[in-house]
Amino acid sequence: MNTTWTFITRDDLVIVGQNSEMADVVNPHGHIFGRLFYVQGYNAHGDTKELAVVTGSDPAATAQTLADRLNARMALGKLPVGFDLWPAGRPIYGSDAYVEYGQDDDLAWERQCNEDEAAGLR
Repeated sequence: MNTTWTFITRDDLVIVGQNSEMADVVNPHGHIFGRLFYVQGYNAHGDTKELAVVTGSDPAATAQTLADRLNARMALGKLPVGFDLWPAGRPIYGSDAYVEYGQDDDLAWERQCNEDEAAGLR
């Protein structure tokens, strides 16, 4: 693979636990939320790959350090070891990859959301 990749960080809000005593109208299941940090690689086509960062006392700083190191490695023309094993992420909105296959995923997800809502699941 001779594609140039750029590495950045991103984070998601995720459920890390549950406590029914914390349940209320806004959070009926009592979910406990946390942030999960990723290093995301993307190329000019709009494809992405992501690696979750769950180590270190400050995962945000760890993810940023890793992204910086991977960008330096990419500047030398070297992909990270095992990069082909990184899970594929969602294509960048509006990119060629999004037009080719990403918008179909979004439309399927929206249809599923509508079906779930009609069935009372959302």
